[in-house]
Amino acid sequence: MKKILMVMLFSLSITNTHAEGFADKLRPYVEEYLGDELAVKLFGEREENIKLPEIPKVNKDAKSVRAEYQDKMKSKISKEKMEKADLSFLFEIYESARRVKPNENDVAKWMNVISQGGSREGVYRALVLDNTYAAMENYDTPMTDSGINFSKYYVSTFMNKEISKESLEKTNFYTLKRVLVEQTLEILDELLFKDVNLFYDWYAVFSAEIAKKYPNFFTNKIRKSTSRERHRKWAEFVPVQHVKSEVMVKLHKLFNTTNQ
Repeated sequence: MKKILMVMLFSLSITNTHAEGFADKLRPYVEEYLGDELAVKLFGEREENIKLPEIPKVNKDAKSVRAEYQDKMKSKISKEKMEKADLSFLFEIYESARRVKPNENDVAKWMNVISQGGSREGVYRALVLDNTYAAMENYDTPMTDSGINFSKYYVSTFMNKEISKESLEKTNFYTLKRVLVEQTLEILDELLFKDVNLFYDWYAVFSAEIAKKYPNFFTNKIRKSTSRERHRKWAEFVPVQHVKSEVMVKLHKLFNTTNQ
């Protein structure tokens, strides 16, 4: 596929036929197989049609209704791939939330919870609401200047809130991660309840913009993508719980990396 794409791109450069229709059809393949950076060099910055939706006010009384709606979202992933994805999630969320790798007993315990019908979101909340995480919140772990800058950017851009530097300087690092991720999940629940397309749009914009702003923070090809469309297509393909778990993992990774 890469060789075919290179031939097509070479042909395009020779004939100088930058026909808009042809470029639009070719671009997604260039992004997937050759990378977003080359796609931008060849075709320029993508005109974004996917916009960040209005951030809703959280109505906690509707949570049970949202949960019922989420249960109706059917997966298009095989059982084998699902188990592999769940295992990967457990390793990532455990390490990114607690900043230590899980042992075999931890993995077996939480995989059993998921296999018995537990959600990824439920596993995450159990990890950050237990005594171990509570003890971490009692450590003297302040926010750094770079961590504060990221927090202010994230809260302002994707939560439509403002938080002062002075307030962040007094906040425990682990507490801030837990609280902001929880508030983000509440926002995502509201968007999902209103219209699943708003949910997908928020995720697409968030994922694409942090990939642009922090290009060296992720190694996964999809996570590194700066294409909103590509992130949205991925979100539409997987269960809602997988989309939400990506947000959990990405946010914890970003907090960990910026707060150095």
